[in-house]
Amino acid sequence: RIDQSENIALAGVEDTDIQGLSTAISSTEPRYSFFRYTHDIGGQSTNSIIFIYTCPSGSKVKERMIYASFKKVVMDTASQEAGFEIAKKIEASSPSEITPEMIGEEFQPRQEVKQGFARPKRPGKR
Repeated sequence: RIDQSENIALAGVEDTDIQGLSTAISSTEPRYSFFRYTHDIGGQSTNSIIFIYTCPSGSKVKERMIYASFKKVVMDTASQEAGFEIAKKIEASSPSEITPEMIGEEFQPRQEVKQGFARPKRPGKR
């Protein structure tokens, strides 16, 4: 949380699972959140840290500008001073956009379906 004098302060610490993540984040004020996501890669359980930046459209313009400009500073500070290794960055305009499915898709390798070039048909004879 960024206060009136533009100092970054911890708004709170909450132990939540992926289903309760969207309700743990403020829906009225912009927020930076860090979430430890446990998932499987090749049958092995892995913990990844996700940086989540939410900025509700109903928040004040000044708050939105300040939070947008401090985003990189917060991520760098978390990496350098707290030792966080941020695996993914997610931005949302509302915490309700952050769903377990959306986070799962971020960590799933995308399957590309290759299609061959379909040659256009030749124009009909007259």
